[in-house]
Amino acid sequence: MSQLQLYINDDLVDLADDSPVALTFQINNLAEVKNQQGNTSNQFKLPLTQRNRQILGFPDDVAFTTALPYNNYQAKIIQDGLEIVPAGLAVLNSVDNDTAAITVLSGNVDFFDNIDVKIYDMGDSSIPAGELSLFKPYQHDWTISNVISSQSNTEGWIWPVVDYGRIAYPVNDPVTVDVRDLRPGFFLKTAIEIMAQHAGYKINPNSFLLKQSLYQKLIVQFANDSFEHGTDYQQKDNTVSLKDNYSSIDQIITRPRVDGPNAPYDYIYFNTTSYTAARDIKCTATLNFDLYLRGTAGGSYPSHVHIFFVKVAANGTESGEINALIYDLANDAEIISPPFAVKIGQKTFNKQKLSADFDLQAGEKIFARYGINHIGSPNNLQNTYGKISKGASFTVDVDQKEVLYSYPVQCERIFPDITLKDLLKDTLQRFGIICQTDNTTRTITFASFRDIVNNIPAAKNWTGKCLNQGKNISFQLGGYAQVNYMKYKEDDAILPKNYSSAQINVSDKTLPANADLLESQFAPTLTRPFVGGTIAQINKVDHNSDDTDYSINTQPRILINRMTNLRDAGNKTIKFTDGKPGNDRFLNDEICTPQFYNSANESLLWDDLRKAYYPELEKILQQTKKVVRYFMLTPRDILELDLLIPVYLEQDSAYYYINKIDSWRKGQPVKVELVKLG
Repeated sequence: MSQLQLYINDDLVDLADDSPVALTFQINNLAEVKNQQGNTSNQFKLPLTQRNRQILGFPDDVAFTTALPYNNYQAKIIQDGLEIVPAGLAVLNSVDNDTAAITVLSGNVDFFDNIDVKIYDMGDSSIPAGELSLFKPYQHDWTISNVISSQSNTEGWIWPVVDYGRIAYPVNDPVTVDVRDLRPGFFLKTAIEIMAQHAGYKINPNSFLLKQSLYQKLIVQFANDSFEHGTDYQQKDNTVSLKDNYSSIDQIITRPRVDGPNAPYDYIYFNTTSYTAARDIKCTATLNFDLYLRGTAGGSYPSHVHIFFVKVAANGTESGEINALIYDLANDAEIISPPFAVKIGQKTFNKQKLSADFDLQAGEKIFARYGINHIGSPNNLQNTYGKISKGASFTVDVDQKEVLYSYPVQCERIFPDITLKDLLKDTLQRFGIICQTDNTTRTITFASFRDIVNNIPAAKNWTGKCLNQGKNISFQLGGYAQVNYMKYKEDDAILPKNYSSAQINVSDKTLPANADLLESQFAPTLTRPFVGGTIAQINKVDHNSDDTDYSINTQPRILINRMTNLRDAGNKTIKFTDGKPGNDRFLNDEICTPQFYNSANESLLWDDLRKAYYPELEKILQQTKKVVRYFMLTPRDILELDLLIPVYLEQDSAYYYINKIDSWRKGQPVKVELVKLG
């Protein structure tokens, strides 16, 4: 059999003789290391035969088109009985008259498409990104017990000792850490495993990345401007809120009249309704009402009513008036009885709203109350009469957005608001990683430039496949410059601005002067003194004001897990507290104190990363040679292609990295971009 076959959704399609399928293979273009590439075909035309129309979902028929054109089709390409694209995706680009324009994608493309989702969306089970709820097993309560027990965690979530601006040292002995001042972190390796699972892949356990001790220790540390619950939690039924409607009766305000500036107030519950917090909450209380007021109009002592909230502590102590609204007949009242010595007026206040935000601890309660000075009955026009009409409502809405102490933490909200793809690309750049996916086994390999160089002994000899059609040699790769900067994201609190940056220098005066090669999603982190040395500091408190709330904006952070042995630090003891003495816990063994940089251990400084993971690329860039040659490659060559294995050409006495195989077709010369190694 000598033919090419294309299967779409496991059905063999009819191909056109005049629109051949050409395949391009690539995993990482060394000219652009910040991005990963994948395999793709040219855009070719499929004839819209009846068979093809049915397979594609009748895309040419507006009235009968199915949902198929709105999704990627599963695709498989077989050449001479060999599955050269065993698991790809076919994309319908357009329909023109009697043909459909199709592109087939494979390799890294499928994987990277599947992880192009917001991390936060993985906490929303109502959309495809969150259907698997992959972060759900890591949900946990923010408690002192969980903070303590997590100190030795090496995967999943952890609550390390990081100073966000409220840790006092060395003021107290024992040193006190309030767990309400801490924020969680999440191990990067666990997030990458979740990412692969989301895409339907598994990670090759022999991957270079997994063997790096630094990678195993990296923690994405919370640095967001607000600590929020996941989407599912925010949208769940709010069982702790209250809505009480007073729809059956009017609230009548009546008492004997008293005149004068010192007239006493009657303070009365608004229909006796109150709300008691079962646990610590933040909430908004709202009273909606219509008020009718009649009584003394104008003069020195017009009738007036106060309506306000009261907060009651668990021990019964009441607050004063909170957000009081005052309604009076001083002005604009309708005069209804002018013959009296004192004018009697009336006024209606419709659609009134009293609202206030509260921080309530368990056992505290709030209610609405009114107070009135000139008080009377409806039967005496000289007395004051008030009515809060039926239909009024008292509502307490509990905030389910902000995470409070003791509440569950959804770990996807530890991360910055980026996609899984952004997180992976940042990781790949940090370690100089090249991705290669096997769509058949659904396996992804995280290799390095070093792996390619180390594979030279296993290089494929393509000497006999190379055609004598000349060669093109260039001495530059893509957008490199003489100075190529490797940067972290800037944070206003981190000085100097270029702290932790590095550069790769290329001795080629024909290149532009400088360019940004890489920029991380994360910012660097400084340290401050603490037990056993130092701890990371992500300051969120403005120490120039009396406000100790976390109000300073900070950029995302990534740290290296590090344990501090308190026994080795002078037998120190750390007291962990949550403000309740009965819950205090004392530790004298080990605590987690992650760092961005430690000269004695691992480092996230770009210059240290450059030395550890980029020497092979630097060597290639110093005397770049990109060679373009033409080869005659068989279907078996394509089937057995491994772009992590170099090729050797006797013509040049050189080993090459395959940068790109461009538009391969059986029996046709194919252009191959090669980058010389060493």
